[in-house]
Amino acid sequence: MKFSPEFMATHLAAMAHRDPDQACSLILKYFPEAPGIPRLTKSTRMYLEGIPCLVMDSSKRKLWFDISPKRETELIEFYERCAANDLGYFAISRESAPGMYVLLERLKEQPPQQLKMVHIQTPGPVSWSLAMTDDQGTPAFYNETMRDILVKTLAMKAKWQERKVKEMLPDVQTMVDFAEPSLVVHTSAVGSGPREDIIHALNEVLGAVEGLTCIHCCANIDWSILMETNTDAINFDAYEYADKIALYPKELNTFLERGGMLAWGIVPTADEKIVQESADTLMGKLEKDLQMLVNVGINRQTLLQSSILTPSCATSMMSLELGERAFQFTSELSQRMREKYFRG
Repeated sequence: MKFSPEFMATHLAAMAHRDPDQACSLILKYFPEAPGIPRLTKSTRMYLEGIPCLVMDSSKRKLWFDISPKRETELIEFYERCAANDLGYFAISRESAPGMYVLLERLKEQPPQQLKMVHIQTPGPVSWSLAMTDDQGTPAFYNETMRDILVKTLAMKAKWQERKVKEMLPDVQTMVDFAEPSLVVHTSAVGSGPREDIIHALNEVLGAVEGLTCIHCCANIDWSILMETNTDAINFDAYEYADKIALYPKELNTFLERGGMLAWGIVPTADEKIVQESADTLMGKLEKDLQMLVNVGINRQTLLQSSILTPSCATSMMSLELGERAFQFTSELSQRMREKYFRG
């Protein structure tokens, strides 16, 4: 059955807060319908647990892959764990993700009346395998074995998080969001590999998810790539790039007609930009951008029913005060759009 968010509001994982209770209180205040699991540290340890063949040099703050024959035993165990669907092997510890545990415990103890969905975000396989390298600095994406390790790890991490949510909140929808900011290099001079490899990597992690799926990209890319994947939603920086989405009316129509959703990152997450905006100015921009898509042939009612609202990116680089303002604006826009189009 098609999921119709009708301007449901949610947020991205990374926040500037370091106190789990403060972060979760803020999330539940502004996003009681679709709270996102927060990431309260710059550490990537929560995603590294379970990955084989990694070498870590803490003194240089570097890590890289070593897939030489001497690490074959690790590889064999890794693939055996994946084949057995051993999700516990890929568990994320409380130490590395305290915000996740605090939020889920609070939701279980006292679920908001409006609660419909829990939003889970994890790195995307393309961006993650472009960031991870071998000992020579070559990105993992360009090595079939290393890329496969990372794709399978992220798929298992997503499945484990989904299971964790369902254990505590069995009747609540989940949406797993894969963050892909580095997809922008696909259309740059250096490129990021064949289009087919990108779509295949994305579809593998998307296929591991039982609930809804989403791909987030806060840069300007060839948006038709994401529309060709099996994702349920595309989360884009609508504050900067709504006009770029409009360049793909045929592909967007196909995506929406098959049940796809657009998650509009309409609220800016740069301090210097959000101070120039208000809920009124952002409401005006959102209305204008919606009309722009209607003007290129997108069905208005389908668009309205299929829209989610988010900040344009994570709020981790914002001040605490302005990060909360981004949450407040997103929540207020959701309420106002619903009142105008669905409760009038």
